[in-house]
Amino acid sequence: MRKRIRTHQARLGMYVEEVESRGDDKTYKEGFLIASPEELADIHNSKIISLVINTKNGADLAVDETAASHETALLSRFSSNEIHAAKAIIKETKPVIRHLFSEARLSGLPDLDSAHLVADHIVETAQDSVVAIIGVSRLKSRDESTYLHSLAVSALMVSFGRALGLTEASVRTLAVGGLLHDIGKMAVPVEILSSRKKLSGEELAIVRSHPARGHEMLRQFDDVPPLVLEICLHHHERHDGRGYPFGLKGNGIPFAARLAAICDVYEAMTTIRPYKPAWSSTEAIGVMLQSHGQFDPSLLRRFLSMILSGETV
Repeated sequence: MRKRIRTHQARLGMYVEEVESRGDDKTYKEGFLIASPEELADIHNSKIISLVINTKNGADLAVDETAASHETALLSRFSSNEIHAAKAIIKETKPVIRHLFSEARLSGLPDLDSAHLVADHIVETAQDSVVAIIGVSRLKSRDESTYLHSLAVSALMVSFGRALGLTEASVRTLAVGGLLHDIGKMAVPVEILSSRKKLSGEELAIVRSHPARGHEMLRQFDDVPPLVLEICLHHHERHDGRGYPFGLKGNGIPFAARLAAICDVYEAMTTIRPYKPAWSSTEAIGVMLQSHGQFDPSLLRRFLSMILSGETV
């Protein structure tokens, strides 16, 4: 796992793959282990701006360091008022989303009124606050990962839809689709979803049934927009036809589902959890660009442009 860190976060045992320094400082060769207190002190006192470490070959950041680094990054991007507003929205909407998913698990039917309530809240929020929601929601505990992932994907889809120039009506529908894209996971046994062991072939097949299961749930309502159904059913299709559940290819995959696939993967890769380090935005986009065949190339370039322009985090 490659991860970019600030100089002050370096510690003994880390394996450094890349060095970004001011000017033409060539003192540090790429590909070395920080093996002594003297080497660590030299790095802390150097002109290095950032390091890329490989946690497979050396030590990682501690979880609390990762969280603190994330908070620092948020403060450099947003005002304290925007961060406070984002946290308030998350606090307000989380129980509503939890109820939405709980109803789906208990009865097989999600509470769509809850989905529309949260979607309206996101769409009616100022764009900077929507972006702040995405950033703040990255720090998830294990028991809230499903709920906050859906909230963050919804907010990402709102930002992406607006960046693409879609109408606000379409953006609102994308928000609902983002909230409901994984609703089919509520039909998957909890012990499979929460397992940290490698899944068996049979268990993996059950997990991969969640788009069809979610689609079947939503089809029972007369007023679910077709676009939401498409997002739910097709967000795991791949541009090269190697996705699931139908192996659709290229433009055969509905537009909204191609958009959702990008937002879904990006959010998952950049999430910080107590048991999982996160990629930075730059690292996540780099990996996605190298995942040839997975995403719509044109949409992925537009998404990259949105990230680089600072329209989201």
